[in-house]
Amino acid sequence: MSLPIPPDQPRPGPEGPGAAGSPPGGDPAPPEQRGGPVGWAYPDPPAAGGTYAGLPVYPGQQIHPGPAIPPGQVPGQAGSWPPPGHAAPWPPPGQRGSWPPPGQAGSWVPPGYDAGDPLVTLPGEGLSGWLSRCTGALRRGWRVLVPILALTQALPALALMLAIVPLYPVLPLEPETPGGPPPPLPDGFLTDIGVFLAAAAGLGCLLTFFQSVGWAAGTWALTRRAAGEPASVGAALAYGLRRAPALWGWTLLYGLLVAIGFVLCYLPGLYVMAALSLFGPVLLFERVAPLGRARHLFHARLGPVLGRIALAGLVSSMTTMVAAPIQVAAGLLADPADLARLDAWNIAYAVVSSVVAVPAALVYLVGLVVTYAEQRAYEGPVTASRLAAELG
Repeated sequence: MSLPIPPDQPRPGPEGPGAAGSPPGGDPAPPEQRGGPVGWAYPDPPAAGGTYAGLPVYPGQQIHPGPAIPPGQVPGQAGSWPPPGHAAPWPPPGQRGSWPPPGQAGSWVPPGYDAGDPLVTLPGEGLSGWLSRCTGALRRGWRVLVPILALTQALPALALMLAIVPLYPVLPLEPETPGGPPPPLPDGFLTDIGVFLAAAAGLGCLLTFFQSVGWAAGTWALTRRAAGEPASVGAALAYGLRRAPALWGWTLLYGLLVAIGFVLCYLPGLYVMAALSLFGPVLLFERVAPLGRARHLFHARLGPVLGRIALAGLVSSMTTMVAAPIQVAAGLLADPADLARLDAWNIAYAVVSSVVAVPAALVYLVGLVVTYAEQRAYEGPVTASRLAAELG
């Protein structure tokens, strides 16, 4: 026996289960109500920061935190914008490919980011976005960066090489008699080695100071150019001189750690060189102890960061190989006794090596700064203007 239907509930239609024709009692069937009971309607879309109009919040419900939801997006669903608790950074870790939302490619960016930023690669743009920022930075800033690096990289390196050549200790290679034992070490040879090493270390530290001036000045000029602000060579060098002492000290420590790593079976040196390579931008932009922070940025996105640093280092190293033929020719044609003389081969090698140091430093500087800016974007919204303000 079927139970009576309450008067306030809709009756099944003429084709409802177990019924054919009119329902018992002779009452005509009311029109079919689809989508819910009588009087029910779809709620209005949620406004910014709220829930569906007229509906209470059920336990555990995630409240949409930001502005109005774009068309086609529903809060709480996979791929919705923005997910609860993820206003920034965007996209969240582990959700690569979720930005931009479906159907909005190229027309929407998360709040606080700038799709046209000339320095900061947006999350999700990948290697192509990074390469685009690098080439743009080179195109905008080379007229300022080349003089800066020539004054702080090429000229000091040339002076160092020319000063160190006369101190190079030369061993007698030919035996005193044909087929006889090698000649003994000349008197004072060990002392000459000590003098040479001490001079090389001292001049190398001095060269590192000039390089620190160039790195700080180049970073300042590169960032300000990207932000649309003026950056002259004189102003950049003044900034570099002001920030160089701190950067110089950390650069010496970085070099010492890399050297220790190379002594320990070489591979640790490669790891230290890569893992701490962003210490310069970290120090200049954030003004914190840079080594731990640089290591954190490196491991936060290990594969992409390692690939970008390796690519910048590879291109930089390839430019320095221009001087290799001169070095090989000097080894084959020059007299070994002239190694400690400022002959034509040594001077030519010193000049060419110094000249190619400028594009090598330029490529590596741009690669590191753009990589650092990209890592900052994965931590939260950042723009070239904000980075320029952080430099001071």
